[in-house]
Amino acid sequence: MWIITNTNIITPYRVIADGTVWIAEGKIVHISEGYLAKEAVEEGWSAAQWMDAEGLYLAPGFIDIHVHGGGGADFMDNSVSAFLTVAETHLRHGTTAMLPTTLTSESEELLELFSVYEAAREQNIKGSRFLGLHLEGPYFAMNQRGAQDPKYIRNPDPKEYMPILERYHHLISRWSAAPELPGALDFGRAVRSHDILLALAHTDAVYEEILPAVEVGYRLATHFYSGMSGMKRIHAHRYAGVIESYWTRSMWRL
Repeated sequence: MWIITNTNIITPYRVIADGTVWIAEGKIVHISEGYLAKEAVEEGWSAAQWMDAEGLYLAPGFIDIHVHGGGGADFMDNSVSAFLTVAETHLRHGTTAMLPTTLTSESEELLELFSVYEAAREQNIKGSRFLGLHLEGPYFAMNQRGAQDPKYIRNPDPKEYMPILERYHHLISRWSAAPELPGALDFGRAVRSHDILLALAHTDAVYEEILPAVEVGYRLATHFYSGMSGMKRIHAHRYAGVIESYWTRSMWRL
């Protein structure tokens, strides 16, 4: 049991000045204004540990669902020490949990990363908590590749992704891909069948290609506005790109 007092508490609605936060079993159970020492004793919190924040601000921990590295390390370094360095670096800056994110790579490198991630997760006691991997690619549109290495970009292949899903699905929280690629809809169905968050990314799709993708489970837009198509003109006709389609509310009711 912890009581953090003399702090400015950041909430979704306002900043509570000179506030107190009550924590039991790792969860916030009460937020109040003022010191409230007498009330703490009356409510059975006399054994709680007290922390004086000395007027500092108190905010919820950040959860980073798309992060590639930090502290001079990258997850694609494929080493336990790199994973731990990133986690410890981000914790110092307020990120309490994250999805370690990959880049396009050779299949062998990605398979090795799963083993490294498992080992790093077991040893990660001082850094941001790992909530599962975010696989960014390698199934992307070439002309929306951004910083992704083009030599590793390819179309979805069940011979590659099905063994990954069958063996490592419990390690993956999110997978980003371009939904207009050949085989991307079957890929999406397979990903969603394992309860993995499916995101569209590095994509040149138009509205008519995004609709069926949404139906099979593409929901999130990875780094929205970046690496994705906008309104385009094809054979004298204008088509809504990913950006416009994402804002079309009717699409998300499917």
